[in-house]
Amino acid sequence: MLFHFVPKVDRFAPLGSIGVRLFFVLSGFLITGILLASRDRPFAASLKTFYARRFLRIFPLFYFALFAAAVLNIGAVRQTVLWHLAYLSNVYFYLRGDWQGPVSHLWSLAVEEQFYLVWPWLILCVPRRRLIWVMAAMIPIGPLARLASSDPWISVLPFSCLDSLGLGALLAYQVQGRWLIGTGFWLGVPALAVTLVLRYVQGESAAQVVAMDFAVSLTGVWMVGRAATGFGGVAGKLLELRPVLYLGTISYGLYVYHNFMPYLLGPALASVNAPIFNWLWRFAVLATATVSVASVSWRVIEQPFLSLKRHFP
Repeated sequence: MLFHFVPKVDRFAPLGSIGVRLFFVLSGFLITGILLASRDRPFAASLKTFYARRFLRIFPLFYFALFAAAVLNIGAVRQTVLWHLAYLSNVYFYLRGDWQGPVSHLWSLAVEEQFYLVWPWLILCVPRRRLIWVMAAMIPIGPLARLASSDPWISVLPFSCLDSLGLGALLAYQVQGRWLIGTGFWLGVPALAVTLVLRYVQGESAAQVVAMDFAVSLTGVWMVGRAATGFGGVAGKLLELRPVLYLGTISYGLYVYHNFMPYLLGPALASVNAPIFNWLWRFAVLATATVSVASVSWRVIEQPFLSLKRHFP
């Protein structure tokens, strides 16, 4: 939200790509954990349950948001809606070599769905003792693919994201292995700090972007691993505050809806003359609108569909 609502923040840190990389690590961790816990059930039943629960979690809100954006004629949604409906947003952006404003963030959800098409089959079919090698093999593919291509848009394709997804998967496989969480902290955090400083001083380069994305993924391993095992102290208490937990509850809606808000409310915000606090005013209004819409969506759309998960335990 900061990245899309306050463009100047990108000068100090690319919060958009940092957030997406963390999301991929978290997703690789959660999905792999779910699938590993399903291996003792019949294959067909595990697959059916996985896809049914994913469908109920992801599709209703996503398709509603696209329908609403098309009705309101936001940006170029109507002209590109078939790509998004098919979860091929990332392929469209890659072929076009350009973002499409309010739907630009949907590329990451497309990568997720493409990951879901393959990953459950591997986790459920490959012998457990060999899974760790599959996960380890994934990790170098991402940065190597991004380095090998001169086209920066290669980063939106699924194989370019395999380092983040693979590290999350490996964390789920070795969740009790403190060594991986420690590696994320002692290597990831310093590497991220160095790449951010270099980015600020020297500007972006292809190698720097690849290094920073990998550093974010390593840092994400530490963050997700610590969250899974439990943060203590002041950090744990802050993360357990009710408002923070609520933002986590509606976070999927926050992500899907937030990038539409500048296109809906931008003209009204432009008419407000508040030069000193312009960026703060803009962020406050757009964030409040996003939270409000996501809250209603949680109650009206997500919760009713999520209640149907009881049929797929």
